[in-house]
Amino acid sequence: MLLHILSSSLHQEKLTLPFELPQAFLDANQVVAVLTGGTESQFVHLVEEGLIDLHKPVYLMVSGHSNSLAASLEILSYIRQHKGVGKVMMNAKDTDIPEIAKTAHLIVTPAEAVIKSHEKMRLGVVGMPSDWLISSGVNYTDVLKKMNIELVDIPISEMTSLGEVDPGMKGAEAIYARLKELVTKNNLQGVTLRCFDLLTTVKNTGCIALSKLNDEGIPASCEGDIPTLLTMMVCKRLTGELCFQVNPARIQSDGEMLFAHCTLPLGMTEKHEYTTHFESGIGVAIHGDLPTGDYALVKMSGDLSRMLAVDVTLERCQFEANLCRTQVWIKATPQVAQYFLTNPIHNHHVLIKGHYAAKFK
Repeated sequence: MLLHILSSSLHQEKLTLPFELPQAFLDANQVVAVLTGGTESQFVHLVEEGLIDLHKPVYLMVSGHSNSLAASLEILSYIRQHKGVGKVMMNAKDTDIPEIAKTAHLIVTPAEAVIKSHEKMRLGVVGMPSDWLISSGVNYTDVLKKMNIELVDIPISEMTSLGEVDPGMKGAEAIYARLKELVTKNNLQGVTLRCFDLLTTVKNTGCIALSKLNDEGIPASCEGDIPTLLTMMVCKRLTGELCFQVNPARIQSDGEMLFAHCTLPLGMTEKHEYTTHFESGIGVAIHGDLPTGDYALVKMSGDLSRMLAVDVTLERCQFEANLCRTQVWIKATPQVAQYFLTNPIHNHHVLIKGHYAAKFK
């Protein structure tokens, strides 16, 4: 039986398989149950050990909580980068890998007129990308050549040297002050932060810091996610809108999708409250309600070859304890749902207010 179960120790709740599959299906196929986020490197280990063969289809079971879907999309993007084929399964009935949906009208190849800045820009990478971003690497030279953006590596020690801070808002503000100092010191126009390293060292989170920087017009992504930061910079240049970096959490075949994350810019909210960071249960994160209406969902690939830019509708907000703290339901088309389930551009995507897809095309 080729069933592999991936889970992370960051999640302490009781973990079970999301749904049952027929034994004959398990015996005949490569099935990976991705129960939580932070498990992408475990999948790479399975490939390296020869336990997963990327020449054969891979089915990814998701649970709908604990960042299971987010991890699955990063794994699926990795599979596609390595010329394999896979599919995310939302339920036991979804056991066929059909011909990949034709989503060419959703994906555009970024032209230099869209992605290249007229003036050279500097973006900071504070710490390396998080270990689970297995398909989200970039080539610094290509980014400079094609986008006129210089990526500046900054050691994570510049943040962890803060030492343990207050566990509440006072500590979150101290993290913001240090990150803002690095932005000014290094003449940065944007920044990404390997924020999970702060959990065990500084004992607080970067959620407030990244939220405030975005509100100030300084695009800031978490988890050291460079493609998401580059996407934010393009969004800012073309639309001027604030950006919300989101994880897909649930996807329905009709195009209704749940997205969540903890670093929402307060300028995008109707109301908000402060809570703890989801995965760790510590520090300060943001639960906010966004206004319903017109939005765009955007993401550029790390190799700069593809970009998703689609108009969507934000239908409602919700709150569940087993997801990142700001949670929004988006309505798109079934084709967009198939894009996520069969050929996504990494995991994180960017949500902006307004129907702007045409600007990217």
